[in-house]
Amino acid sequence: MGDSITQNYEKSRPPDENFQPTWQTFYAARNAINLGFSGDTTANLLWRLKNGELCGLSPKVVVVLIGTNNTGVANQNAVQTQVGIDAVVAEVEQHLPSTHIVLIGLLPSDVSPQKTAVDQEVNRYLARVYSENPRVTYLDISSIFFVNGRLNSAIYYDPRLPGHPGALHPDTKGQYMMAEAIEPTLARLLSEKPRRSLESMTDINTALIPVERLEQDSYDWYARHHAELATGTTMDPRIVLIGDSITHFWAGAPAASHVNGGPAWQHAFGDKPVLNLGFGWDRTQNVLWRLRQGEFDGLHPDFIIVNIGTNNLTGTANARASSPAEVVDGIEEICRELKDRSQTSSIILMSIFPRGFAPDNPLREPIRRVNQLLVEHFANKPGIKVVDLGPKFLAPDQTLPGSLMPDGVHPSNAGYEIWADALLQAFR
Repeated sequence: MGDSITQNYEKSRPPDENFQPTWQTFYAARNAINLGFSGDTTANLLWRLKNGELCGLSPKVVVVLIGTNNTGVANQNAVQTQVGIDAVVAEVEQHLPSTHIVLIGLLPSDVSPQKTAVDQEVNRYLARVYSENPRVTYLDISSIFFVNGRLNSAIYYDPRLPGHPGALHPDTKGQYMMAEAIEPTLARLLSEKPRRSLESMTDINTALIPVERLEQDSYDWYARHHAELATGTTMDPRIVLIGDSITHFWAGAPAASHVNGGPAWQHAFGDKPVLNLGFGWDRTQNVLWRLRQGEFDGLHPDFIIVNIGTNNLTGTANARASSPAEVVDGIEEICRELKDRSQTSSIILMSIFPRGFAPDNPLREPIRRVNQLLVEHFANKPGIKVVDLGPKFLAPDQTLPGSLMPDGVHPSNAGYEIWADALLQAFR
């Protein structure tokens, strides 16, 4: 349900507005109903919901994309739009008590700088308010509409219309990419396989789409998230580490179920207040979700140590493997989010650690490529220093000693000592 962007699925107007193939691929076989009305604001959608459009329906999932006309033609501010979206969600929850809602953030546009700023404020609000709602999954897919940090107006049809209005409506390709970005979440909620395999959906960079826990690990992901939020309010950390299990199970607060490098942690940080934002099995998209749910809000450490990306290179039933370039894009977005929140902090960006004991391990080459791209990409970025420990972990014959990484992935205390020494140098 939504406005013209949703109603557009009815169109079959090649080449720019040929949306029926996307509808047939992702929605028709699921007996979907299109409740998109061109020009609608939240008030219009709310009226429709109150006047019977949901009567007799009991869907498993409702996808809601509404609000762009509030901040556009209706010229409403962020608070007015937020109130409207909240009212729509509440109305759907009342009429469909067993239905899960996928709430899509406002899509980026090129209508005006004012609208862009308001839309971003609305999306920040939605991410915060619906972060762990049991009935609502908030999904921000804005990243798919950008290339190299700029809005990709080529995947909107508005600029090709008479008068060349600003980009607002995705074109045939943009709408297909939007459906791809939603599909993994939708399939999971429907307990179905995705309509297209995750491996085939390479038009979108999933490393940039913030999502909560993807993989089950040995700890409670959500409990750790709440522990991070609580610890951040009571600690004024001089150093913050952000990453996956390699960071998570080093040591530090909040305490993990086990630690692999307590002495090395003491060597690196001593008695300094240090916050560990490492989560086992996290990918860049999980870190982005956690940052947008407030784990780093209000913190201004001297140093931020970022060590993320190795899990992006491994595909599972829940997420496809990312390409090296996609991983770097995800890491860049993490660094941007961190700098937005604490401009004075210095970021120590760790290259991905080696994996696998043998030199011909299939992950060695993508790791090498990611690390090469990190050096190239961040070479001239102020406040960011790339540190590559690969040569220190590997033997002369390029094997990975089990004494440093007993499972070929996670450091022992001896491995963490190598990291600690490098950090002590980077702190100078």
